[in-house]
Amino acid sequence: MKFPDKFPPGCVFVASFSGDEFVEFPDGSVFKLADSGAELLPVKSLPAKSAAPMSEAAFLNCAAGCREFAKRYAEL
Repeated sequence: MKFPDKFPPGCVFVASFSGDEFVEFPDGSVFKLADSGAELLPVKSLPAKSAAPMSEAAFLNCAAGCREFAKRYAEL
């Protein structure tokens, strides 16, 4: 799924201690932030252990950082 312009109210954002970020939509679908920061990859569920809640702003910041890194890497 392409990274949305806006997340609907009620989304839950989670960071795993392994370095991945996840979002659960109000309908129960769960996605992991792709390394490129431009897509959300479907997964079965949020990590049950070793994860912490994060704000939408922090999730958006992570995605922006991933996109910036991917852009710089592509230019090499």
